[in-house]
Amino acid sequence: MKQLVTILTLILFSTAVFAQRGKVTSALSYKESGDIEKAFETIEIAVDTTNPRADRSLDWPRTWEVRGQILQEVHKREIKGLIDEPLFEAFKSYKRAIELDERSRLSKSLVIDLTFLQTDLSNYAITSYNNGNFETAQKCFEYFMEISNLPIMKESAAQEVIDTAIIYNAGLAAFKAENYETSIDYFKKAAKYDYNGGSCYNFIYQAHQLMGDTLASINSLKEGFEKYPTDEILIVELINFYISKGRSEEAIDYIELAIKEKPDNPSLYTAKGGMLEKLGRKEEAIEMYKEAIEVDPKQFTPYYNLSVIYYNRGVEVVNEANKIPPSETEKYEAEIEKAKEHFRQSLPYIEKAYSLDSTEIAILESLKTIYYRLKMTDKYNEINKKIQNLEKE
Repeated sequence: MKQLVTILTLILFSTAVFAQRGKVTSALSYKESGDIEKAFETIEIAVDTTNPRADRSLDWPRTWEVRGQILQEVHKREIKGLIDEPLFEAFKSYKRAIELDERSRLSKSLVIDLTFLQTDLSNYAITSYNNGNFETAQKCFEYFMEISNLPIMKESAAQEVIDTAIIYNAGLAAFKAENYETSIDYFKKAAKYDYNGGSCYNFIYQAHQLMGDTLASINSLKEGFEKYPTDEILIVELINFYISKGRSEEAIDYIELAIKEKPDNPSLYTAKGGMLEKLGRKEEAIEMYKEAIEVDPKQFTPYYNLSVIYYNRGVEVVNEANKIPPSETEKYEAEIEKAKEHFRQSLPYIEKAYSLDSTEIAILESLKTIYYRLKMTDKYNEINKKIQNLEKE
């Protein structure tokens, strides 16, 4: 009788075990028939820790693998209201399956599951990023990398592959999510593998800037420049940094390096001219502006800057002339003629600037003043009328 009781107990126990594992089979059947909501509802019973009958299914690796597969379908079919972030939950389920699969019976199928999950995560990351959900995108990329680093995935790979693009994209998503420290870590790692190196250091620089760490930001730029001395982005950022700090000499050094790399970029010559002007080296500035015009005759700024240099020289001479005693008429007239010569030098440059931008009142005012000083009455009246018309608009 005792033996019969024992047998009955075992039968009842086995029935309970198979009943719960049967839930897993049922859930899988619902999934394959397309009833994903019912599949989800059924698998959740099998993993419900408050369900006393779920003890055996909770420790069965196949339970968690099936749950991961169902959750991926929930995501693909965009079924709302069942669970938040089903892909993330799917990954947690697969990890639990790996932990429970001590004899590696599911290793091959789990590798396939995880490979498909990486594809889903990658696509979801792109969608999230494009929709401005940067933290979600960051998490997708992080889970992607975590999957790659799982022993089960490394063992199945013929050779280790570093997901440099994923690392870089994780940094980009973290940067956009304002997780600057994290973004710096990812960009440093991507740069270590020489992936978009110059761009990585530029983002590291920007992240430090946004964190208010000026020293770290400039050091990162310099470090990047040492590794990628021909990278235009880094050179431009170094130039802008030194310009913003009023350190013209250092800015010029980097502008000259940039010109060597990009001799056909007129903006570099114009930038160098501006720095030379700040240092009082006007003749050198004039040569730079003229070089900028040679490279691209349609650039507005070098024409305007040249006109201003010559015009200001004329004004300086006029101011000095006004200090001459009224009795020294000839000397005064000679100085005024010198001033007019500077205004004449300024005129073709300001006229060219005007031909490139005829809507800027500041340009018209400059033209008007030069026409007045050179006694070009007709042109003065013409420009004055244009200014009045623009002011009425």
